[in-house]
Amino acid sequence: MSERKKVRQYLDNLNRYLSPLSDYEAQEVVREIESHIYDTIDDIEIRGEIADVEVILDRLGAPRELAQQYVGHIQHGTPPPTGFAAIPLVKKGLSRTVSVSLMCFGYFCGIALIALAFANLLIPNGIGVWSEADGNSIVIGMLENPMLAQENNEVIRGFWLSPVALIAGYLILMMTHKVLQFIRQFSSEAHHD
Repeated sequence: MSERKKVRQYLDNLNRYLSPLSDYEAQEVVREIESHIYDTIDDIEIRGEIADVEVILDRLGAPRELAQQYVGHIQHGTPPPTGFAAIPLVKKGLSRTVSVSLMCFGYFCGIALIALAFANLLIPNGIGVWSEADGNSIVIGMLENPMLAQENNEVIRGFWLSPVALIAGYLILMMTHKVLQFIRQFSSEAHHD
């Protein structure tokens, strides 16, 4: 039997034992194992040695045992089999953290810009935009003493700031909402496939 047929037979057996997982999860595992096998073969051949597929497959263990380890890893969060990285689906806790961070940051920025728009309507000469650090950063905020700020020509003030801040805040809120909706939809599809 050729090397590729041996690898394919091993992967087919592995796939059969991964039946407790969804098709998507099983395919992820099979792709990772296949990649690992061929990477190992390439590493051996680069060193100028002959790769023995039987030895490589024996090191992986029986397909049933490897499948049981991966099923436990994906369904119960047990450590991945020795020598393998965690499957991306197990990292859902990390994606949840990223989602919450994005939600807090996006909604905070959007609401802050909308609040700035309304504050600018109340005190138009007290809110301004100016450049700091030789033009390397832009600051939007309240001026401590609007009378002194009038002497500084680099501060840009006026009613125009309200619609710009309102539109920018609204766009940030909508974009944050859409991105979070996409992340939720994508993560639910990945877990139900």
